[in-house]
Amino acid sequence: MSTVQVDAINESTTGSGVTIDGVLIKDGSVKGNGTGRKNYIINGNFDIWQRGTSVTTGYGPDRFTYQNSGSTGTLAQGSFTAGQTDVPNNPKYFANLTVTGADDNANIAHRIEDVYTLSGETATISFYAKHTTNAPTSFNVTSYQVFGSGGSTAVETSIATSQTTTTSWQKYTATVTFPSVSGKTIGASSYLELLFINPNNEIFDIQIAQIQLEKGSVATDFEVRPIGEELNLCARYYQKLISPRVNFDFDNAGLAGSTSLISVNIPLINEMRIDSDGTTGTVTKSGDMAINDYASNGNNLSGTPINYFRISKTILQLGLNKATANMTSGSHYKLSAVNDAYFDIDVEL
Repeated sequence: MSTVQVDAINESTTGSGVTIDGVLIKDGSVKGNGTGRKNYIINGNFDIWQRGTSVTTGYGPDRFTYQNSGSTGTLAQGSFTAGQTDVPNNPKYFANLTVTGADDNANIAHRIEDVYTLSGETATISFYAKHTTNAPTSFNVTSYQVFGSGGSTAVETSIATSQTTTTSWQKYTATVTFPSVSGKTIGASSYLELLFINPNNEIFDIQIAQIQLEKGSVATDFEVRPIGEELNLCARYYQKLISPRVNFDFDNAGLAGSTSLISVNIPLINEMRIDSDGTTGTVTKSGDMAINDYASNGNNLSGTPINYFRISKTILQLGLNKATANMTSGSHYKLSAVNDAYFDIDVEL
């Protein structure tokens, strides 16, 4: 192997930067690897919060979940002050985990679809973190390769241990080589999971922003994707289907299969992660719906349960049972949302 020693490498054009081994260096800092869409984390900028801005367990910001391990607390949206410069790229939001009832191993987790992801490869994670009131004694970053239904036992890999925070934003980076999946049995719904975990039995708070996982051993600048693209990536795993406007139908008709059961097809925002028969995940109705024929105001569906559902590549198929049996079997009706009613479709890993 040859070695070339030079005093300086200059730009060919002022402002263009210098690329070395696929990494762009510009204005004195690493700018990226030139490949685009390098971040394996979805919603690492915490821009998308379809479920609401605060949860006491489970998913809060899209693709991130509070796994409480017996603790109590909240995972909530935090907002940056406009014009701040501690965290670059002008982010609007961060994730704020506040644990008020102590237990060890409370964590924020993110699951990346398909355990093949980065298997046998070197990757670098980077993020910003701090605390406000109660510092975690320490926190770890770890990963699990989960091999899906009927698959091999999950494999844990430590990425960074004994990390500490201050009350100011700091950038953290760590490089890891994920184990190969060679010889493993891989079932349906496999994934690579990253956890930001406090192993100490204590109350604490931690704020995290701009999480990035990328190939290679260099932490490059955070990749800011267009907000519409980020929403579509999130919508593969969770969608909130809301009527176009208050008291307006979903622009689709339902077919009455009997005098009390109606089947409705609702277009999805984009293709979701589904299993072979379309019954993965959960579908719930929040708020009131109404069924209208084309000659009258129809019937309110308040409290009506979902009898069945299927998720195809582009359609949510629903069966709804009416409390009163007064429809005409074989006739078409119109489904309307009342006020802020919506359907939740959750096919998270």
